[in-house]
Amino acid sequence: MSSSSFNDTYEKFGNFTNGTAGNNTQNENVLTKKVSVYTPLIYVSILIISLLIFGSKYKKNQQIKKNQLPSIFDNDEPRNLYYQLKQMDGIHEKVLQAALLNRGAEAVRRSFKLKEAGPQFEILYKTGAMGDDYYERCQREVKIVEAEFKSCLQEAEMMQKGWAQNYVALCREICFTEALRRRYASIPKRCLLYKKIVSA
Repeated sequence: MSSSSFNDTYEKFGNFTNGTAGNNTQNENVLTKKVSVYTPLIYVSILIISLLIFGSKYKKNQQIKKNQLPSIFDNDEPRNLYYQLKQMDGIHEKVLQAALLNRGAEAVRRSFKLKEAGPQFEILYKTGAMGDDYYERCQREVKIVEAEFKSCLQEAEMMQKGWAQNYVALCREICFTEALRRRYASIPKRCLLYKKIVSA
């Protein structure tokens, strides 16, 4: 295209605009609101308080569930028997002492059982063969047994001053004697089982 034809076209149509030139348009005023400096702080504080409340409720619910878990041992009959005798009137002191010794011996037996099974529990938990719930039950049982034996020591000291020193040794002796008695009682059953295996 020649320069003369371009000039003719430019003069014919004039400047090409978007239709805004010449119009009396003004920029619209944008409404702005001032936000207080304390507004973000209020939001953050509400969020933190909500998280704290949720966390405390969650911990309480988890603790309630843990407390409702059954014990890994059978019912503590020596403990129940001791408190039943203690509530009765006219019970001789020697009878209460014997019941308290039986209660302490049961606590010692459970403590030994947990100590013996402790390494196996750790191995099973680390290898994934034991779940978190059962592992927590075992850990909780250790604390319960320790608290039970401390309660027995306090009862022994209240029953007779200075008796708590010999109480531990007596409980261990009773525990070992009961273990030997149970093993001796199981010998005939084992003999019968052995005879069945041999004769089969």
